[in-house]
Amino acid sequence: MTVTIVYETHSITTDNETGIATGHLPGELSPRGRELAAELGARRRDDPLAAVYTSDLRRAVQTAETAFAGHPVPIHRDPRLRECDYGHLNGTPVKSLAPHRAAHIATPWPGGESYHDVVDRTVSFLRDLTTRHRPGTRVLLIAHSANRWALDHLLTGTPLAHLVDAPFNWREGWTYRLPPHWEQDTPIRAGRLTLHPLKVTDADEMAEVLSSPTLYTFTGGTPPTADSLRTRYEIQTRGHSPDHTEEWRNWTLRLHSDARAIGTVQATIPTGSSSAEMAWIIGAPWQKQGYAKEATTALTHWLHTRGITTVQAHIHPAHHASMAIATHLGLTPTPRFDHGERLWHGPTPTPPATRPTRW
Repeated sequence: MTVTIVYETHSITTDNETGIATGHLPGELSPRGRELAAELGARRRDDPLAAVYTSDLRRAVQTAETAFAGHPVPIHRDPRLRECDYGHLNGTPVKSLAPHRAAHIATPWPGGESYHDVVDRTVSFLRDLTTRHRPGTRVLLIAHSANRWALDHLLTGTPLAHLVDAPFNWREGWTYRLPPHWEQDTPIRAGRLTLHPLKVTDADEMAEVLSSPTLYTFTGGTPPTADSLRTRYEIQTRGHSPDHTEEWRNWTLRLHSDARAIGTVQATIPTGSSSAEMAWIIGAPWQKQGYAKEATTALTHWLHTRGITTVQAHIHPAHHASMAIATHLGLTPTPRFDHGERLWHGPTPTPPATRPTRW
């Protein structure tokens, strides 16, 4: 069972009506906004909510307090549900800010924060949510656009680059499921990349990424078709071998800038083991740019958080680029060869200390 999250955007503000991007400023509901907040409360009156969580910015608090006036459901204010901080641009016209959103997925707005920072806040909030509420519970969130993008990114795997520029289409709430082990299936950030859990629908795009014959110089074989990848991905996305003796984890690598797929990484973890086998491939146009190093480093850090203490990889003895990556990860060559590839082995690198969250 899961915790069900119902997300509602805060009601209409005076800034919304005049085209202002409020950001971290308080904001104020307009008369029409107060009417809509009351309508929100009416349609949620019989919803079996365990709690309401709201951004602590004034416009969201007003929405919650208007909607649930006289209702016994507890309302909790949480600063982690604030809108993205646009820094020096808080309170500027939306039309001057909106065209630049994609440029601030990883790079903070001047004097403010990035959309990755909003995702970090959301991760912290969701972790607390799973400890406060048992599976089967239903909670309501009242927040802002960037918070919904963070939820979509974390819980549906949608790239931020696809979210920040999408048109806003209001509706009566968005529903998300938060399973007990939700963090295992969330995207992993890696420098200029994000590792998104592999989907069968990635096959068409990945067939183009893997189309260069040079990728198979050391491994053999030929470029796969989209249909063959679709069949392969249907098997890999099951998450385990048929006999359940191995856990299979696969990710598609996507650029922060435009969410374009450029390769994949994978980890095979024997059931009950503290060791994992890694593999990676980067499309030919994106090789020799450090992407493989960023992706594999992020993957080893993720494995470390899963209790994996050693990692290994099989590498062709003439594949110098992959050997350099293995060396960077702290792996060393062993005397063992399997199918012409040397086994590299080493301890899982310890992730760097997490920087303080800015909220």
